[in-house]
Amino acid sequence: MTDETILEGFKSLHQAMTEGFDGVYNRMDQRFAEFKTYVDARFSAVDRRFDRLETRMDERFTEQRSYMDRRFDRLEASVADHEVRVTALEAKP
Repeated sequence: MTDETILEGFKSLHQAMTEGFDGVYNRMDQRFAEFKTYVDARFSAVDRRFDRLETRMDERFTEQRSYMDRRFDRLEASVADHEVRVTALEAKP
């Protein structure tokens, strides 16, 4: 075996390893890109679910707030009516 044959063998080995590693890196990059796309889609789906939930909760709280406001208004009117009646009763001899 000559030195040139050994050098040619090393060059071939280097080229094969470079091509092999490039292929591995390319596959890794491709799989990472696919995984990133998958994860991004899942996060987007979760974001949409939270947005819908937030909207429903806002609607529900608005309904509850309106109900409670109406109820307090009725109670205030009732208390005011009782105060008027008590004042009228106290004014009678």
